[in-house]
Amino acid sequence: MKELDFSLATTTEIMKELSRRAKQKRRQDMQYYGDQKKFAKHIGMTYRRYQQFEINGKITIEKFIDVLRGLDALDEIQGLLQSTDEDLFKQESAIKTTKTFDTSKNEQDSKKIDKDEYTKYVPDLFR
Repeated sequence: MKELDFSLATTTEIMKELSRRAKQKRRQDMQYYGDQKKFAKHIGMTYRRYQQFEINGKITIEKFIDVLRGLDALDEIQGLLQSTDEDLFKQESAIKTTKTFDTSKNEQDSKKIDKDEYTKYVPDLFR
């Protein structure tokens, strides 16, 4: 099955894809994770609520974290929202290279960009 491109998908499509992947992971090692009923009990969720999650993907973020924890998958997503200093530096550098100064004499006053404008995009840790 072709993987869903999250950048082009709707919220509903992403939710369903996440539930499909969780279901697939649970089923791959059924002996360890158990069927829906046993897995739901293991993560502290009702059987019906977990069953609905696997069908339509609708779940609270708290319960989704419980599902990930139950599937031993929290470490796989830990870096998802974590920015590194290197990432922030790359963003800052990209912004600097896209801005230029207009030094033409007839438009010098109207289009001149203040040098301080460059630094407003730089995170505090780079100042």
